[in-house]
Amino acid sequence: MEDDYDELDDLIMQKPSEGERVKKEHEMLDKAASHPIRRKMVGAIGVFGKPEEELKAEVGVDDNAFKYHMDFLKNANIVTIKEDIYRLTDAGVDLLAATEHHRES
Repeated sequence: MEDDYDELDDLIMQKPSEGERVKKEHEMLDKAASHPIRRKMVGAIGVFGKPEEELKAEVGVDDNAFKYHMDFLKNANIVTIKEDIYRLTDAGVDLLAATEHHRES
């Protein structure tokens, strides 16, 4: 049975290093910031949060587009849902501040 050991299994089971995790986080933030609908969603949620129907109406996208982009923002740890209100995480607030600063420049 020891002949079945494969070093590749060890590599697959390893968690990403801190550097890899941070790089992935930055890539996700960049993808979120570079898409106009996602930027609009983050801006519409703002620091106080918004319920889904209000957010959809303000952003002006259909249900499928909303779900697609919101799933991306949730998976990127930019948005979370608490008590049926979409809220920005710390990373989301940082993204909001960066996009606001960029818009002012």
